[in-house]
Amino acid sequence: MAIITTTTLEFEEEASSENLAEIASNTILMVMTDGTGKKQVLRLKTDAIQENDVLLRNTTTGLCYKFINGQWIWVPC
Repeated sequence: MAIITTTTLEFEEEASSENLAEIASNTILMVMTDGTGKKQVLRLKTDAIQENDVLLRNTTTGLCYKFINGQWIWVPC
């Protein structure tokens, strides 16, 4: 299992996951549940993320998820 690390990120509440085929490019969603099982979908606010900032780091593969030239891509860390 990969260990994925990240810094503190800001998410917007009430994002929709009704039709995953229609999600816009470069959108990052997080799904979470509370102690009662209530599900919530959050959308990452990417406004404050700078070009070439690492969003996620996969310690097993050595890849990082970065915003490069307007796109999120996996690249070597």
